[in-house]
Amino acid sequence: MIVKGTFFPAGSSRAVPADASIEARQLRIVDETGAVVAEFPLGKARVSARLGNLRRRIEFPDHSRFETDDNDGIDMLFREAGRLLPSTMLHWIESSLKWVAAAVIIAGVSTALMIIYGFPAAAAWLAFRTPHVVLVTVSDQTLATMDRFALAPSELSTDDKIKAQRLFARVAAMGHEGRSGYQLLFREGRHVGPNAFSLPDGRVVMTDQLYEMVKRDDELEGVFGHEIAHADRRHAMQMVYEASLLPATIALVTGDASQLSQITAVLPTLLIESSYSRSFEQQADDDSANTMKRIGADPAALGEFLLRMDKEICGRRGGCGPSWLGSHPATAERAARLRAEGNAPRR
Repeated sequence: MIVKGTFFPAGSSRAVPADASIEARQLRIVDETGAVVAEFPLGKARVSARLGNLRRRIEFPDHSRFETDDNDGIDMLFREAGRLLPSTMLHWIESSLKWVAAAVIIAGVSTALMIIYGFPAAAAWLAFRTPHVVLVTVSDQTLATMDRFALAPSELSTDDKIKAQRLFARVAAMGHEGRSGYQLLFREGRHVGPNAFSLPDGRVVMTDQLYEMVKRDDELEGVFGHEIAHADRRHAMQMVYEASLLPATIALVTGDASQLSQITAVLPTLLIESSYSRSFEQQADDDSANTMKRIGADPAALGEFLLRMDKEICGRRGGCGPSWLGSHPATAERAARLRAEGNAPRR
């Protein structure tokens, strides 16, 4: 087979009409007079990729080249010589509506799988590999933001704080970090209502309004167990990484502290709104129930507290705004699971 085109000798811009052919694994270029102007082993020739109808180029080791508009001819020439050009297959795929449609579907499914499974898996991986110093920095900045806009100094009495600290220490001793790995902070939450949340570094913030709703010690211990579970499982950091995966990754890999401002801008709202996923809330409830069993308290007490909060706050307001109740799963479902944990044997 012969492909017609133009030959450009090495070191010259002179164009020579010529034909390209392959014989005995040799790529041969012949001008109009029949003279061989270039001949090289097939493996020495570099063929440009096929891009639409752009001219194809064959470059030789001495920097001479052959160009042609006959894209199909080049593909056929090399195919007859037993060499399939990678760009030929790509062009064939790109020219097929079926393959294009299949590629779009594959890309869509891959994107969906990445969002559903890939991002959460990446977020969990990053959360558990985040250095403690970063957790402290994120927690400091988050708490400063919340103190500025949503919280105020606690107005609980000294006796109430001492009692709460005693109960907290009993639960904290069961956490992954031990008694000294967590800290209870008190705040007045006039703008956020009855609430409690854990910061990434293990500090747990409780509002006066939540404490005032507690009727039994094991209710408060259940709340503490729930929040310590969120801290142990790095739920807050996982939420942040899922919400801002790119800047979070940059901060972790490069140590660029400026990226943390994007992270801490997300976290206060997530914590106040109790925006944990259904699976995160269930994990924290289950861990809390297990902790309650270990300290000899009633896991069902937390469920009863949730129901009372739902009735007194959500029922009175005609719906729940920001509060420790969160939104997933439903309060009745959470209470039922906790009652079941209370009746189940200790794990």
